[in-house]
Amino acid sequence: MDVLDRPAYYGFKQRHEPQLNPFGLRCCDHFGLPTPDPDRAGKFYEQILGAVELFRAGYSEDDRAHKRLRHIFYHVGATLIELVEQEDGMSYPDHTNPEGRNMNPHFAFQTTPECVAAFAAHLTREGIPFSGPRRHKNVSAVSVYFRDQDGNNLEVTTWEECPDSMIAPIDPNAPRGKSGGFMDWGAYAHNWRPK
Repeated sequence: MDVLDRPAYYGFKQRHEPQLNPFGLRCCDHFGLPTPDPDRAGKFYEQILGAVELFRAGYSEDDRAHKRLRHIFYHVGATLIELVEQEDGMSYPDHTNPEGRNMNPHFAFQTTPECVAAFAAHLTREGIPFSGPRRHKNVSAVSVYFRDQDGNNLEVTTWEECPDSMIAPIDPNAPRGKSGGFMDWGAYAHNWRPK
């Protein structure tokens, strides 16, 4: 079936259908997020996303003598994230998205409908501003959007069916993207501190 002939609605089954890759690529092994402070960023990922540290480099005397940048690898579920110190002391969004105008890049973590609702409550308790849970057009996905302490755009999502009762009402007066886009990511900036 041609991509243009596919139905507009995609749900949990379609999301998880494996696709053959001519090069044998199976999944994203890890992604790196630049940060001015991997230790502080790591605390955010541990306390907010439940990340588990796998290993760190750049911390030994030898590494520091060779000017190796500090970086820490964390598991968030099956996803591996590398938090990488930057020579200029800035985060990626400082260069590419300083006012939160751009939707992308953003990084999404999959869960269940119950966990999406629980995660929104968790963000509320932590004092981190967010949007959601909100539905997407033409797909079954329901998401919560927020930012990390460095301004990276993050999402927790499910493609499973969700009851209407868990969907946050959309405030017509809520800040939208600067050019009328999806959302104003700048409105979700915060100054979270580790506990």
